[in-house]
Amino acid sequence: MEMDLPGELREVEAALAARPLPEIAGTARARILSGVRAELALRERTAAPSWWRFAAACAALFLLWLNLSISAVNWTEFRLSPDESQFDERSALAQIQGLIPDCTGEEARRELLLLRARARVVAP
Repeated sequence: MEMDLPGELREVEAALAARPLPEIAGTARARILSGVRAELALRERTAAPSWWRFAAACAALFLLWLNLSISAVNWTEFRLSPDESQFDERSALAQIQGLIPDCTGEEARRELLLLRARARVVAP
């Protein structure tokens, strides 16, 4: 796409296009390639061994699996809990204290709270 340039800028552009390009030294290719090889060798020496990369990948996979499995357990409903609308807290506390005679009222409330939480693996 050609742009219409004013006269002065057109002359500057023509002068820049007509100038000779600098020559690259014959040894430049060899110097550049040796520099790249040196950098790659340094990178290989400082990189972690492949065993550590494998171990890190296994650990990441395990953590992903753990996260997904805990999420699945927390969000799966097996319909084992009673209907919350028909729940009677006093009778449940009495039943807990009847099953565990040495249980105080506060301990029975804690046990009831755990039972009502449906023993979730991780709190939501």
